[in-house]
Amino acid sequence: MRNVLTRRVLKLIDDEAKSDPAKYQKWYMDFQVFLKDGMFSDHDNKEALFRLARFNTKSTGAAEMISVDEYISKMNKDQEKIYFIVGSQYDLALHSPFLEPFKGSDLDVIILNNPYDEMLLNQMREYKSKKFVNIESAFEEIQKDLGKNIEEETKDRSRIPEEDITSYCLWLKEELKPHVGKVTISKRLRDTPCIISGQMSSSQRLAYQMMAQQAGNMTNDPQLEEASKQQTLELNPSHPLIVNLNQLRKRGNKAQCSLISRQLLDTVLTQTGIPYNFQEAVTRQYKLLGGYVDLLVDS
Repeated sequence: MRNVLTRRVLKLIDDEAKSDPAKYQKWYMDFQVFLKDGMFSDHDNKEALFRLARFNTKSTGAAEMISVDEYISKMNKDQEKIYFIVGSQYDLALHSPFLEPFKGSDLDVIILNNPYDEMLLNQMREYKSKKFVNIESAFEEIQKDLGKNIEEETKDRSRIPEEDITSYCLWLKEELKPHVGKVTISKRLRDTPCIISGQMSSSQRLAYQMMAQQAGNMTNDPQLEEASKQQTLELNPSHPLIVNLNQLRKRGNKAQCSLISRQLLDTVLTQTGIPYNFQEAVTRQYKLLGGYVDLLVDS
């Protein structure tokens, strides 16, 4: 009897959502937490509950929300995945460097407002044979659907010389350990100097660090250390900051290069939303500002 009543109620809500989307969205904003709790706990009705979920996307704007069924109905016929990104605010997520490959593309991206929603999509794994993919994942997960070549778009810019790439990446990896396990050339960046990617998304890492901090395990936590080792710093080979840092490195100014590279990582972590040692970052900022002021005084 309980299952019969549950299915009837869900069907009634679904019908109401289709007949008056604006009214349903207002109702959903008030009661979405209960629907999402049901998605985690009620396996039998998980898909029916998921049809009632609503999300912002890159194309809808912050005011409008759509269902995943509506997202799928607008997909390209050959698109294999449902893409999403997590951000604390819609506008912040919209300016994420991970969205750069999607600029000018008709591929839409679901924008989630909290890690709880990411857990939901990760638990679902797929919907109607379409796999959910966080766009912070490896670019190979995205490139086939995207059908774009960022390298071709930036071919007229100055780039890191091919013969410098290996030594440059190895130098940065050494400078930034243990916070970075690998440094590589990015295939997805157009305007941003670099990004951090890994098996654990930025929102997952943030949530885990908050739990670890509350439990008193923030220092030398094995799982966080392992996550850091798996993080990849992706460099934009045509960004002036990355190109010029390589030139400065080759000139042998080790102290200044080390300071800049670590400040660069702090900035990337800030942009990505991953916590870092704030006091060390402030100290580095003062050193960089001091060097810049000295340069202006001497010029």
